[in-house]
Amino acid sequence: MAKILLVDDEEKTLKVLGRSLNMLGHRTTGISNPKTTLETIRKISPDVVIVDLMMPHVGGMELLGKVKEKNADLPVIVLTGYGTVKTAVEAMKKGAFDYITKPYDIDEVDLIIKRALEQRELFIENKMLRETVLQQSAFSGIVTQDKAMKKLLGQVQTLANTESTVLVTGESGTGKELIAKALHAAGNRQSKPFITIDCGGLPETILDSEVFGHVKGAFTGAYSDKKGYLEIAEGGTVFFDEIGELPFVLQRKLLRVTQEKEFSRVGDTKTKKADIRIIAATNRDLKEEVKRGRFREDLFYRLNVISLHVPPLRNRPQDIPLLVNYFLSKFNARFEKRVTKIDEEAISTAMTYAWPGNVRELKNTIERIVAFKEGNAVSINDFPDEIQGLALNGSNLLPPFKEFKEETLGTFTKEYVLMLLTVFNGNVSKAAAKAQLDRGNFRKLLKRFEISAADYRK
Repeated sequence: MAKILLVDDEEKTLKVLGRSLNMLGHRTTGISNPKTTLETIRKISPDVVIVDLMMPHVGGMELLGKVKEKNADLPVIVLTGYGTVKTAVEAMKKGAFDYITKPYDIDEVDLIIKRALEQRELFIENKMLRETVLQQSAFSGIVTQDKAMKKLLGQVQTLANTESTVLVTGESGTGKELIAKALHAAGNRQSKPFITIDCGGLPETILDSEVFGHVKGAFTGAYSDKKGYLEIAEGGTVFFDEIGELPFVLQRKLLRVTQEKEFSRVGDTKTKKADIRIIAATNRDLKEEVKRGRFREDLFYRLNVISLHVPPLRNRPQDIPLLVNYFLSKFNARFEKRVTKIDEEAISTAMTYAWPGNVRELKNTIERIVAFKEGNAVSINDFPDEIQGLALNGSNLLPPFKEFKEETLGTFTKEYVLMLLTVFNGNVSKAAAKAQLDRGNFRKLLKRFEISAADYRK
């Protein structure tokens, strides 16, 4: 049922009400010091709070305001004596869900709790929708509260109406295409086509024809003229996804497009103008690719007029709860389900996972969970094994003391031996003497770490 926090300065009320609610299947936590309410809420994440209006030091009305300020979606039910019903009604105006008068009817209390839970579920569903961007907006699907991401979106807004070529960098799955689409949709080309070209998805010859088009007879099978993506995107934006995989031969042709805004179809001698904006994305280090001779330096500088970097998901863990709610809402609609809850352990563990596949991996994980989920609440057991294996406090990331001690000591010892050999130019006798070890034991260390003293002799 529900996880309920009871706040009352009278221990007797806490015990009696707590026992009654437990018998109905609820789980209760009672505190008699109202000053610890917010901290307790943070620790146990209750579904409902029941608070007495008349308490010394911190009044129920004041406490109500503090709770609602920090947890707008958390239903607060006030407990009041018969003579203070007017105050209870005032509390409802200030955000309390309902009130219970003493002496109370436990069945009536249970009914109020159930209504509070229903309201909270609806509130959370609406919050999911508010936390996502409007589907028709330029930033559709980009859900974030991260400072770096917000700065990035600000840059996108600033660059949207410029004609500058933009290079979007970032690991696979971070959402580089979403950034490219936002640049297009927020700019003055939004009513024109946005064409994505997967630079690594097609063989060179086919990609050449798909991008630039071809004329009849250009090659076997070219039975008629065909427009390429550059012509189809006229007036709009062409997004070259994973530009680092573009074949070297086609890099030269793309360079011409970036320099002169013109191109020729395959098999044609005529030149066509290209009224397009070019955006490219890569998960590679293009500077390194240039050094290795795999990417044209002149094209790199043409594309890298303005660079935008999308941070990996592991660098913005605070976005994970938002993204989880966003994807739950999305896949609930697709699968016609109502998976609306995810427990604290699952969220906390998801926030400690590195997500090597970034947002795409998280999206796929939530899709799989919703597809198979029978109930409406997600727990840590619904996640893949590699995520379940993470302890909530990250303790599994630390080895046992003995193992950690041996590993650390081994690393230190090896580094110390290497320093000795470097200082004494590979002279084992001098190195052993400095370490205050006999030669035999020092040689055992060399053997253990597979170190050759001869490598350090000049």
